Amino acid sequence: MAGDQLIIERRRRRKRKLEVVDSKVVFRKRVEHSFELPPEIAEWVKKNIDVIDWLVFDSPIASSLRHPHSVRTLIFLLYARTHDIPIAQIAKKLGIAHEQLYRLERLLASKGIKDGVYAILKSRLGQEKSS
Repeated sequence: MAGDQLIIERRRRRKRKLEVVDSKVVFRKRVEHSFELPPEIAEWVKKNIDVIDWLVFDSPIASSLRHPHSVRTLIFLLYARTHDIPIAQIAKKLGIAHEQLYRLERLLASKGIKDGVYAILKSRLGQEKSS
């Protein structure tokens, strides 16, 4: 991090890639994983794929995102925070435990990247709405 600005730097890698195909997220760490997302969240992921890819593979929290459900939970957390949806509300809507979302948020905060990631995603949403 340089000052308050978060620098998203992608390392060169082969075969490790996160992508959205229809409404399915596909990524490979050691083995290939995939899971379905609601269509509106899948569209949001497509627009912010670089930030999510960095978080999953190259960020300080990447080693904590080994299981596909932790990646899915991260996507839900980022979507909720970007759109100012309360954690309990998004958890109930998606049928997941709110503590999973809070746990990931604490992890982002402990590594010092939470505010930077949220700021990047919110600024992109603001630019999208003004366009």
